[in-house]
Amino acid sequence: MTILEQISLLWRRFSPLEEQLIAAVRKVLSPPAQTIFDAQVAAITLVQRHPNEICFYRRRAGKIDWSGVPSFPRTDEFQLATMRFTAQGRSYQAKLTCLKGHMFDFSIIPGPQAVTFETWDAPAVVRLLADPLAIPSGNAPNPLPASWQELLARPRPADTDEWEFHDAQTAYRTVFNDGEFLVLAERAGDQFILHRLDPPASTLYYLNSHDGIPELVKGDVLEYFSKS
Repeated sequence: MTILEQISLLWRRFSPLEEQLIAAVRKVLSPPAQTIFDAQVAAITLVQRHPNEICFYRRRAGKIDWSGVPSFPRTDEFQLATMRFTAQGRSYQAKLTCLKGHMFDFSIIPGPQAVTFETWDAPAVVRLLADPLAIPSGNAPNPLPASWQELLARPRPADTDEWEFHDAQTAYRTVFNDGEFLVLAERAGDQFILHRLDPPASTLYYLNSHDGIPELVKGDVLEYFSKS
Protein backbone atom coordinates (compact mmCIF):
# COMPACT_ATOMS: atom_id res chain seq x y z
CA MET A 1 0.00 0.00 0.00
CA THR A 2 1.37 3.39 -0.96
CA ILE A 3 1.31 6.40 1.35
CA LEU A 4 -1.43 8.02 -0.77
CA GLU A 5 -3.51 4.85 -0.52
CA GLN A 6 -3.06 4.80 3.25
CA ILE A 7 -4.18 8.43 3.44
CA SER A 8 -7.24 7.68 1.28
CA LEU A 9 -8.46 5.23 3.93
CA LEU A 10 -9.01 8.21 6.23
CA TRP A 11 -12.11 9.18 4.24
CA ARG A 12 -13.04 5.87 2.60
CA ARG A 13 -15.37 3.66 4.62
CA PHE A 14 -14.10 0.46 2.98
CA SER A 15 -10.98 -0.35 1.02
CA PRO A 16 -11.33 -2.09 -2.38
CA LEU A 17 -10.32 -5.35 -0.67
CA GLU A 18 -13.07 -5.01 1.92
CA GLU A 19 -15.64 -4.15 -0.72
CA GLN A 20 -14.75 -7.29 -2.67
CA LEU A 21 -14.84 -9.48 0.46
CA ILE A 22 -18.25 -8.15 1.50
CA ALA A 23 -19.68 -8.57 -2.00
CA ALA A 24 -18.38 -12.14 -2.23
CA VAL A 25 -20.03 -13.16 1.05
CA ARG A 26 -23.31 -11.50 0.12
CA LYS A 27 -23.64 -13.63 -3.02
CA VAL A 28 -23.83 -16.91 -1.03
CA LEU A 29 -26.44 -15.67 1.48
CA SER A 30 -30.16 -16.36 1.17
CA PRO A 31 -32.34 -13.31 0.31
CA PRO A 32 -33.59 -12.92 3.94
CA ALA A 33 -29.99 -13.10 5.23
CA GLN A 34 -28.86 -10.63 2.55
CA THR A 35 -31.35 -8.06 3.85
CA ILE A 36 -29.91 -8.28 7.38
CA PHE A 37 -26.34 -8.37 6.07
CA ASP A 38 -26.90 -5.25 3.93
CA ALA A 39 -28.30 -3.34 6.91
CA GLN A 40 -25.26 -4.26 9.01
CA VAL A 41 -22.82 -3.24 6.27
CA ALA A 42 -24.63 0.10 5.90
CA ALA A 43 -24.39 0.71 9.65
CA ILE A 44 -20.61 0.17 9.94
CA THR A 45 -18.80 3.35 10.98
CA LEU A 46 -15.44 1.99 12.15
CA VAL A 47 -13.05 -0.44 10.46
CA GLN A 48 -9.93 -1.55 12.32
CA ARG A 49 -7.24 -3.09 10.14
CA HIS A 50 -4.62 -5.43 11.61
CA PRO A 51 -1.96 -7.49 9.80
CA ASN A 52 -4.23 -10.55 9.39
CA GLU A 53 -7.59 -9.26 10.55
CA ILE A 54 -10.18 -6.64 9.55
CA CYS A 55 -12.74 -5.79 12.26
CA PHE A 56 -16.05 -3.98 11.73
CA TYR A 57 -17.93 -1.89 14.29
CA ARG A 58 -20.79 0.54 14.59
CA ARG A 59 -19.66 3.37 16.85
CA ARG A 60 -22.07 5.92 18.27
CA ALA A 61 -21.19 8.60 20.83
CA GLY A 62 -17.77 7.02 21.22
CA LYS A 63 -19.14 3.54 22.04
CA ILE A 64 -19.72 0.37 20.05
CA ASP A 65 -23.49 0.27 19.62
CA TRP A 66 -25.45 -1.96 17.22
CA SER A 67 -28.84 -1.03 18.67
CA GLY A 68 -31.48 -0.48 16.01
CA VAL A 69 -29.51 -2.48 13.42
CA PRO A 70 -31.05 -5.81 12.29
CA SER A 71 -29.18 -8.80 13.67
CA PHE A 72 -29.03 -12.46 12.74
CA PRO A 73 -31.09 -14.84 14.90
CA ARG A 74 -27.91 -16.80 15.55
CA THR A 75 -26.05 -14.87 18.26
CA ASP A 76 -23.16 -17.15 19.24
CA GLU A 77 -19.70 -16.72 17.74
CA PHE A 78 -19.53 -18.60 14.44
CA GLN A 79 -17.76 -18.56 11.09
CA LEU A 80 -20.22 -17.47 8.39
CA ALA A 81 -18.23 -18.03 5.21
CA THR A 82 -14.80 -18.81 3.87
CA MET A 83 -13.35 -17.79 0.54
CA ARG A 84 -10.24 -18.21 -1.53
CA PHE A 85 -9.14 -15.48 -3.91
CA THR A 86 -6.07 -14.58 -5.93
CA ALA A 87 -4.59 -11.11 -6.32
CA GLN A 88 -1.36 -10.25 -8.13
CA GLY A 89 -0.80 -13.96 -8.63
CA ARG A 90 -0.87 -14.82 -4.92
CA SER A 91 -3.55 -16.93 -3.24
CA TYR A 92 -5.36 -15.83 -0.07
CA GLN A 93 -7.89 -17.38 2.27
CA ALA A 94 -10.42 -15.26 4.19
CA LYS A 95 -12.99 -16.22 6.81
CA LEU A 96 -15.83 -14.03 8.07
CA THR A 97 -16.79 -14.46 11.71
CA CYS A 98 -20.04 -13.23 13.23
CA LEU A 99 -20.54 -12.36 16.89
CA LYS A 100 -23.70 -11.46 18.83
CA GLY A 101 -25.78 -11.50 15.66
CA HIS A 102 -23.53 -9.16 13.65
CA MET A 103 -20.64 -9.51 11.22
CA PHE A 104 -17.43 -9.03 13.19
CA ASP A 105 -14.21 -9.70 11.32
CA PHE A 106 -12.42 -11.14 8.34
CA SER A 107 -9.31 -13.17 9.16
CA ILE A 108 -7.04 -13.39 6.14
CA ILE A 109 -4.03 -15.62 5.45
CA PRO A 110 -1.48 -14.47 4.38
CA GLY A 111 -1.64 -10.81 5.41
CA PRO A 112 -3.39 -8.86 2.60
CA GLN A 113 -1.79 -5.42 2.94
CA ALA A 114 -0.05 -5.67 -0.44
CA VAL A 115 -3.38 -6.20 -2.24
CA THR A 116 -5.62 -3.85 -0.27
CA PHE A 117 -6.19 -1.72 -3.38
CA GLU A 118 -5.91 -4.46 -5.99
CA THR A 119 -8.70 -6.06 -8.04
CA TRP A 120 -8.80 -9.83 -7.71
CA ASP A 121 -7.44 -11.89 -10.59
CA ALA A 122 -10.69 -13.89 -10.78
CA PRO A 123 -13.93 -14.23 -8.81
CA ALA A 124 -13.44 -15.72 -5.36
CA VAL A 125 -14.43 -19.28 -4.52
CA VAL A 126 -16.82 -18.81 -1.59
CA ARG A 127 -18.33 -21.41 0.73
CA LEU A 128 -21.08 -20.74 3.25
CA LEU A 129 -20.14 -22.36 6.57
CA ALA A 130 -23.28 -21.67 8.62
CA ASP A 131 -26.83 -20.43 8.27
CA PRO A 132 -26.98 -17.13 10.22
CA LEU A 133 -30.77 -17.43 10.44
CA ALA A 134 -30.67 -20.80 12.21
CA ILE A 135 -30.40 -20.88 15.99
CA PRO A 136 -28.06 -23.73 17.03
CA SER A 137 -29.17 -26.14 19.75
CA GLY A 138 -25.86 -25.60 21.49
CA ASN A 139 -22.39 -24.23 20.86
CA ALA A 140 -19.99 -26.76 19.39
CA PRO A 141 -16.89 -26.97 21.62
CA ASN A 142 -13.52 -26.09 20.13
CA PRO A 143 -11.21 -29.07 19.48
CA LEU A 144 -8.56 -29.06 22.22
CA PRO A 145 -5.29 -30.96 21.67
CA ALA A 146 -4.83 -33.99 23.95
CA SER A 147 -1.78 -32.43 25.62
CA TRP A 148 -3.85 -29.43 26.72
CA GLN A 149 -6.67 -31.60 28.04
CA GLU A 150 -4.11 -33.46 30.14
CA LEU A 151 -2.68 -30.18 31.47
CA LEU A 152 -6.11 -28.93 32.52
CA ALA A 153 -6.48 -32.07 34.62
CA ARG A 154 -3.16 -31.47 36.42
CA PRO A 155 -2.55 -29.27 39.49
CA ARG A 156 -1.04 -25.97 38.39
CA PRO A 157 1.84 -24.13 40.14
CA ALA A 158 1.21 -20.81 41.88
CA ASP A 159 3.14 -18.88 39.23
CA THR A 160 0.29 -19.51 36.80
CA ASP A 161 -2.17 -17.45 38.85
CA GLU A 162 -1.97 -14.47 36.49
CA TRP A 163 -2.92 -16.65 33.53
CA GLU A 164 -6.42 -17.40 32.32
CA PHE A 165 -6.79 -21.01 31.18
CA HIS A 166 -9.40 -21.91 28.54
CA ASP A 167 -11.31 -25.15 28.09
CA ALA A 168 -13.28 -26.37 25.07
CA GLN A 169 -16.09 -23.93 25.77
CA THR A 170 -14.04 -20.76 26.37
CA ALA A 171 -11.09 -21.21 23.96
CA TYR A 172 -11.43 -18.91 20.96
CA ARG A 173 -9.96 -18.62 17.48
CA THR A 174 -7.73 -15.84 16.19
CA VAL A 175 -5.04 -15.23 13.58
CA PHE A 176 -1.35 -14.68 14.28
CA ASN A 177 1.55 -14.75 11.80
CA ASP A 178 -0.34 -16.10 8.78
CA GLY A 179 -2.00 -18.94 10.69
CA GLU A 180 -5.27 -19.57 12.52
CA PHE A 181 -4.81 -20.48 16.17
CA LEU A 182 -6.92 -21.51 19.13
CA VAL A 183 -6.09 -19.45 22.23
CA LEU A 184 -5.67 -21.91 25.13
CA ALA A 185 -4.31 -19.55 27.78
CA GLU A 186 -3.50 -15.85 28.06
CA ARG A 187 -1.86 -13.46 30.49
CA ALA A 188 -2.89 -9.79 30.53
CA GLY A 189 -4.01 -10.16 26.93
CA ASP A 190 -0.40 -10.02 25.74
CA GLN A 191 1.06 -13.51 26.31
CA PHE A 192 -0.56 -16.59 24.88
CA ILE A 193 -0.40 -20.36 24.68
CA LEU A 194 -1.80 -21.41 21.30
CA HIS A 195 -2.86 -24.44 19.28
CA ARG A 196 -2.53 -24.01 15.51
CA LEU A 197 -5.62 -25.01 13.55
CA ASP A 198 -4.76 -23.90 10.03
CA PRO A 199 -2.37 -25.10 8.79
CA PRO A 200 -2.86 -27.87 11.39
CA ALA A 201 -0.14 -28.74 13.89
CA SER A 202 -0.03 -31.16 16.82
CA THR A 203 2.30 -29.09 18.99
CA LEU A 204 1.53 -26.08 21.18
CA TYR A 205 2.86 -22.58 20.55
CA TYR A 206 3.89 -19.68 22.79
CA LEU A 207 3.47 -16.02 21.82
CA ASN A 208 4.98 -13.28 23.98
CA SER A 209 3.13 -10.33 22.40
CA HIS A 210 0.59 -9.44 19.72
CA ASP A 211 3.46 -8.25 17.53
CA GLY A 212 5.57 -11.36 18.07
CA ILE A 213 5.82 -14.63 16.18
CA PRO A 214 4.41 -17.85 17.69
CA GLU A 215 7.19 -20.21 18.67
CA LEU A 216 6.98 -23.94 19.23
CA VAL A 217 6.63 -24.99 22.86
CA LYS A 218 9.63 -27.15 23.75
CA GLY A 219 9.56 -29.31 26.85
CA ASP A 220 6.93 -28.85 29.57
CA VAL A 221 4.48 -26.10 28.66
CA LEU A 222 4.24 -25.11 32.35
CA GLU A 223 7.73 -23.61 32.07
CA TYR A 224 6.36 -20.95 29.73
CA PHE A 225 3.98 -19.58 32.32
CA SER A 226 6.88 -18.20 34.36
CA LYS A 227 8.17 -16.10 31.43
CA SER A 228 7.66 -12.34 31.87
